[in-house]
Amino acid sequence: MIDLVQSLVRSFHSPTLRLGPYRGKEHSREKRVQHLVGTSLRLNLARVAGLFACLALSLLFMPAPASATTYNVVQNCGAVGDGVHDDTTAINTCIGQLNSDGTSGSDTLLFPCGTYLTTSQLSPITRANVIIDGSSCATVHSIASGGNILVIGSSSTGPTVALSTIVYELSKSFTTASPLGVNLGDYVWIHQGGLDYSTDTLPGHPTNCDVSGCRGEMLKVASVNGNTVTVTTALHDTYDPTVNGAVVQKISSPLAGMTVQNITLNGSGTENDGLQMLEAVDSTVTGVTAENILSTALYGAGDFNLAWNNVTVSGSGNGNGAAMALYVQGNPSVNGASISNLNPGPVAGAFGFQISATAGGTFANITVDSTGAYGRPFKTTAARWNTFNSVTAKNGSLNDDNGISIQYYSSHNTFNSCVATNNGTSGTGTGNAGIITFGNFNQYNIFNNCTASGNGNIQFYISGFDALRLAQDSGNTVNGGTFTGSNSQESVMLIEGANTYIHNATFDGPGTYGIQLDPQANYACVNNNTFNPDLGGTINATAYHDLGSGNNPNNGNLTPGTCP
Repeated sequence: MIDLVQSLVRSFHSPTLRLGPYRGKEHSREKRVQHLVGTSLRLNLARVAGLFACLALSLLFMPAPASATTYNVVQNCGAVGDGVHDDTTAINTCIGQLNSDGTSGSDTLLFPCGTYLTTSQLSPITRANVIIDGSSCATVHSIASGGNILVIGSSSTGPTVALSTIVYELSKSFTTASPLGVNLGDYVWIHQGGLDYSTDTLPGHPTNCDVSGCRGEMLKVASVNGNTVTVTTALHDTYDPTVNGAVVQKISSPLAGMTVQNITLNGSGTENDGLQMLEAVDSTVTGVTAENILSTALYGAGDFNLAWNNVTVSGSGNGNGAAMALYVQGNPSVNGASISNLNPGPVAGAFGFQISATAGGTFANITVDSTGAYGRPFKTTAARWNTFNSVTAKNGSLNDDNGISIQYYSSHNTFNSCVATNNGTSGTGTGNAGIITFGNFNQYNIFNNCTASGNGNIQFYISGFDALRLAQDSGNTVNGGTFTGSNSQESVMLIEGANTYIHNATFDGPGTYGIQLDPQANYACVNNNTFNPDLGGTINATAYHDLGSGNNPNNGNLTPGTCP
């Protein structure tokens, strides 16, 4: 109808109609109108004139559409971009204009090609629907110290509100003891302490949490009925207010529709952090390089539906933070991350890629090379119900440098085609492993077709180690893959947790055994694995009710039987 009216308007005011059989001929306005609407429809000129009058009034009083504005830091704000002049003030001028722009369009902060020298932290960007674009050739080079190069958003949460009752894993609603003050479309952070640390008094450990932090995740509100809140995605943990102090907080100032793309951030080896994405929702980081950062080059906290695509980190990470770290995330994704040339120390830390209190994510094509660094290349803490495709962790050189380390309540994660190679120092009894579950309550993780080789101690380890020695890493599965030992004093795979399932994998030596089932590894199920002759033995089972069959060349000392 709108197209018809527009055609009528053009026809009515045009002296000549040049359509169809009337091309090049002049006709009266009435004839032209009748032709456009068909010979069966007759409109008199008075009615058409009335239609046009109404249309004109409607267009006059319609609100103007929001316009998108590009803030070019060179053209609009006076930046130079030659790597010599201080561009801090100019860039902050554009950010200030951007933040104060009241439109709802997707405005752009544009960095044309060049190197932009900054001498202090840039002003945070706190307005939604913004594109920060580095033109695939711009670098922000900070020579400041102790701060951050670029901050998107802010960290602002409401007061903690306790749950009124236990809410169970995969539930889609929870009830609070008092009003949370949220509405449809708001975001909340639900979190709690750790069971094994509820009575822990060891010095230096955080109160009511695990040694690596509290459990939790970000959620989006779907509806509210009194104190009961329904969320868009299932909760990925069981939250208990009576044992673990489970509480919920509203996210005060989430930023939606943020895009950071095609830019390089260089911290001169003096800036603490590179890019921070704080409480960003439905947002994207693409083609960003962060380099020469003291601690965390790429950092996200309190985000929901935040995607990182084809990012690169170099010369970053220390004992205070991983080179790329995502904390308190809901439905995150990473597709393409290359992390290398990590800072060398002098103390241990989780140097490479780390996620914590993160659920429902998809992570693909992540490579961490920890050559010369002191820390674990790849680490999860309280990460639940995530999928990891093609993760590679290599060349961690410290004694306890586990390659892929699944820690503290990291459960229901699936690793497809992961690779851990050359992590840890050579030798035995060092406690490190190529792939390891560590801490406590790392349960129901699945490893499909993973490869571990050349790691200094054990290649794959379901660990019984934690602060209180509860040995609750249970229900984990290894399906397929190849595991190659590195010494003749350790088994290639060591299991210290119950209900572990190992199927269809291949084990190469050297190694005392292909699989060692510790006395705590009760109810293991070991089927259809292949053990090459360079091993000292196939399977050594020392726990209760370990079953197996179909292993080649033999089932070791497993109890023959069909697994449940």
